[in-house]
Amino acid sequence: MKLEPQGSDVAICEQATAWLRSWLPADYRDRIGEYRLDLDFRRAYQAAAFDAGWLMPSWGPELGGHEVGEEAEVWIKLNFARLLAPKLPNVQGPGVIAPALLEFGDESQRCHVRSVVRGDRWWCLGMSEPQAGSDLASLRTTAQKLDDGFLINGQKVWTSHARDSTHCIVFARTDKLETRHRGITAFVLPMDTPGISVRAIEKIGAGDEEFCEVFFDDVYLPTIAMLGPLNGGWKVAMESLSYERDMIWIMNLVEIERALELSEMSLDRRPNAALSVELERLKADADSIWLTGLRGLGHRLTARPNAETPILKLFSTEAAQRAFDLAARTTGDAAVLIGVGAPFDGEIVMGEIEGLGATIYGGTSEVQRNIIGEKLLGLPR
Repeated sequence: MKLEPQGSDVAICEQATAWLRSWLPADYRDRIGEYRLDLDFRRAYQAAAFDAGWLMPSWGPELGGHEVGEEAEVWIKLNFARLLAPKLPNVQGPGVIAPALLEFGDESQRCHVRSVVRGDRWWCLGMSEPQAGSDLASLRTTAQKLDDGFLINGQKVWTSHARDSTHCIVFARTDKLETRHRGITAFVLPMDTPGISVRAIEKIGAGDEEFCEVFFDDVYLPTIAMLGPLNGGWKVAMESLSYERDMIWIMNLVEIERALELSEMSLDRRPNAALSVELERLKADADSIWLTGLRGLGHRLTARPNAETPILKLFSTEAAQRAFDLAARTTGDAAVLIGVGAPFDGEIVMGEIEGLGATIYGGTSEVQRNIIGEKLLGLPR
């Protein structure tokens, strides 16, 4: 794995980057704090990137791509992230749900992939539950087998955009006698099915991502609603979540780089020797994340074991927290402001809040430490 694109990848990456530069408004970087909260703008970006073939670069043109190789796809994603490409409004759609439908769905389920990736329809993901959190194997929602289908009962929590979604991929326990991981099944569930109720969760911050609780009370689903085989939900979850692996560390790396850029601008105005030392240490952390990410990609491309994923998730999310904390301290008390007149359009406080969430979603820092200790270092449970 090289440190820069090589061969034919250079031209395709330049083509993708040129498209993004031409699509973004001229004042985009100067008003990034406003644009990142503009839902209509972000929806328009997702549709335009799909139509241009740069949303899922390794997929076919009919699904928002150019059929580029996996290595080129990472370079394109990195270039887009460093240009601060708009965040997709329903990021789990292209990132998790579409890959799950494509790999495990039947013909009637796969027909939704295009609309999910383009953002024409939003889907949500029913994984997290009270008293289970990131531990999917501890879920308590049940799907009781009937002659012609299933009856689902239980609760999901932290379900992003559930009120705006037309469908949900929900994971439920279908066999209590099996081991924790083998008794789970995935289902495609229309959100207007009788017995479903949704309640929004109030949260701090100016972001537009809405979290919800979803309750299932005797929700009937036919057998054809299964996504993948009976009791095969763990594989569906792990395979589809694996598509997030590059997206998460690249996103965190760019957030770190942006926070360090803000810190440098503040330190130019208000020099502080001790904070400058912290800045240089965080630059070294950013370089380590970048090189570790490339190493992990190199392992995947050569079909070698990839131990980097939990390390990258843990280290990059916690480094992002430290980076925005530094940006706040270099900027001063005004860093807590959002809106007109706020330093850097309120980017710092939004970055601090998002950084807290990043250590929770996709597997908490505690879960990542357990994985590293047990799976990589061989420590006892």
